[in-house]
Amino acid sequence: MLIIGHRGAAGLAPENTLEALQKGYDVGADMLEFDVQLTRDGVPVVIHDSTLLRTHGSRTFVRYSTHDSLREATAKGHSIATLEEVLDTFYGKVLLNLEIKSRGAASVVADMIKKRYIKKPSDWHNILFASFKVRELAKIRKVSKHAQLSLLHERNPFAFIAYHRSLHFTAVGFHRLYTNTLACEIAKQLGIFMYAYTVNRPRAAQLLLERGIEGIVTDNPERMRSAILEKE
Repeated sequence: MLIIGHRGAAGLAPENTLEALQKGYDVGADMLEFDVQLTRDGVPVVIHDSTLLRTHGSRTFVRYSTHDSLREATAKGHSIATLEEVLDTFYGKVLLNLEIKSRGAASVVADMIKKRYIKKPSDWHNILFASFKVRELAKIRKVSKHAQLSLLHERNPFAFIAYHRSLHFTAVGFHRLYTNTLACEIAKQLGIFMYAYTVNRPRAAQLLLERGIEGIVTDNPERMRSAILEKE
């Protein structure tokens, strides 16, 4: 089973920070998951929520703020990393699961990665681009036929079927409470990798594994791996 560090390793350090990503890498996560949004001046930054309220206690909106103003808003707490900082640190060292959160971010992100990090077609295999937004994934597909795409699902685990023919998904991400045996079997037949989010209880991970899920997104990669190994 692939162990995917949720927002780096959100159970070990503040989520989506360079520290959390480093923690996830240090404890041996197979893949690091993180979220990307665009600032008002078009800088891709790594943060999940649309505002800084939950993570930094500020009502500042990411999409209405410049990158410099975000740095000022977080000066007294953990800073918000840019996508460039994350890729400079981890690209090529560990698999990355980059979730597109904001509308319009996909083209900017894919173009930047293509220009700065892609030297040959197989380099696209270092990053899995994930999103709930089909249109954002379609924009990435236009940038490269080699890009690895994952459609995230919430309640309907069959949504990927309608779009797979045109987008050619590498993976699908299911909500842990809405996995479905038939959907998993269809994905398996299509050669699509299946993972579930966000799973922090070993027993839940074991049940998902029995259902056919091949990867687990978790806040504590080390603890989850140890628990799964004990069951084997």
